[in-house]
Amino acid sequence: MTYSTDKTIIEQLPTIDKIRTQFIDQLRECELELNSPEIQDIFEKEKDTAKRRKFIDERTDLSVFRLKLETAVLEKVAARLKCFEEDLNDGIKDLKDSIDSVKKTVDILTTIKNVTGIVARIVVII
Repeated sequence: MTYSTDKTIIEQLPTIDKIRTQFIDQLRECELELNSPEIQDIFEKEKDTAKRRKFIDERTDLSVFRLKLETAVLEKVAARLKCFEEDLNDGIKDLKDSIDSVKKTVDILTTIKNVTGIVARIVVII
């Protein structure tokens, strides 16, 4: 069996965030198509009122569920960000204190590194 030296298996797998984003984007594209003049025209010409109503209802349901999915994703991200709020606020305060007092170059660098580390952890979850 040959293993890739360029990428690990983990790097080759799509991330869950990427999959979720692609899925939501695909739903949004379908929504746009369902709201296009071409599709709209086809259903406006439909003589069966029940079919027209069903199309509108189903199209609306798709939009509602896509929005619920996006909202759930945003709420999850917001909840995860909330975990870092205190650390980030403390880090920013420490950084401002170091800058204001200009104690030592090492203190400032250490504080910048700490804040950058916190921000990096936040970026990973977004």
